[in-house]
Amino acid sequence: MDNFSLLLKPASADCNLRCRYCFYDDSGQRSAAPQQRRMSQATLQCVLQRYFATTQEIYSMTWQGGEPTLMGTDFYQRVTDWQKRLAPQGARVVNCLQTNATAVTPELADHLAHYRFLVGASLDGPAPVHDRFRKTRAGRPTHTRVVKGIRLLKNHGVPVNAVCLVSAANVRRPEDVYRYLTRQGLTHLQFIPCVEHDDQGKPLPWSITGTQWGAFLRRVFALWDTRDKRRVSVRNFESVLARLVTGEAVQCHMHHRCNQYLVVEYNGDVYPCDFFVGPEYCLGNLHDTSFEAMRTSEQYARFAAQKQAWPETCAQCAYLELCFGDCLKCRPTNHRGAPSLLCDGWRDFYAATLPRFKQLAASLNGK
Repeated sequence: MDNFSLLLKPASADCNLRCRYCFYDDSGQRSAAPQQRRMSQATLQCVLQRYFATTQEIYSMTWQGGEPTLMGTDFYQRVTDWQKRLAPQGARVVNCLQTNATAVTPELADHLAHYRFLVGASLDGPAPVHDRFRKTRAGRPTHTRVVKGIRLLKNHGVPVNAVCLVSAANVRRPEDVYRYLTRQGLTHLQFIPCVEHDDQGKPLPWSITGTQWGAFLRRVFALWDTRDKRRVSVRNFESVLARLVTGEAVQCHMHHRCNQYLVVEYNGDVYPCDFFVGPEYCLGNLHDTSFEAMRTSEQYARFAAQKQAWPETCAQCAYLELCFGDCLKCRPTNHRGAPSLLCDGWRDFYAATLPRFKQLAASLNGK
């Protein structure tokens, strides 16, 4: 069985914030009462037993939400205790945690540091842009709390990456956002495009266009390439370099199939992708089905193959091997017959930067 990672949601869609652009808020995972949406010890043990029964080069687990820190320190102590008990001898185990950083305690930060969790903290830029859509349940700003949480994590020695959603709030301010994040001492960055539409396909107020996305990436690249490429890691750019140097896709949207990871809900239900967690996509439950059975199922094969159902315009595109039609979430009309909604932006970005990427890749290869 091919290598795959897990994206685990121990508190499901539960969150202490109400970010307006949160796609998970409407995923249907909030049907249960909050106190019921918590991963039990039995389910945690089952998940780890099932995963460690597979053969992986690296057992990679990302704890996400919702907001995973709502589980508290005790839960993550159980995670690492069970991992030590159940992992095959000599196995490499990597834990990541994606958080809004507003509910981190010193006890949790200490545990994450001790077990070398890599933390991705959601920060969209300076307060005016971050607070436009990232609100508390009462509609209050969150920027100050996020920065405080990030500092707490860093003070405890936790490696922190910035995960920045590029939305209508910040898409026109790429230089401001980039400089702000690096001034916070965040030298590992990832930018994610916000592409959200209503049931009629109309863009929601926080969504961006492909043209905006391409311009944002180009402007950040120019700043990064000019002064920061040796000290700041931008995953969006390093994934392109990795593709050119090794031929490998390190981000799933650059892969030709959608089968790099699985999503595990709080109750053991498994889905093929974070963006596709509706009942029609459920592959089974780990309490009665193995990962091997799910990953070799016809249902999973059909989902994974959808990535290759790109339109003819993609087949003729010079940049096909850098995106393979982009993420399924960004393709309209049930992912058939139309290019990604970000296609124009990707094409503009690659047209402007690929010659320079090739130079950088050649230098890495010693040529």
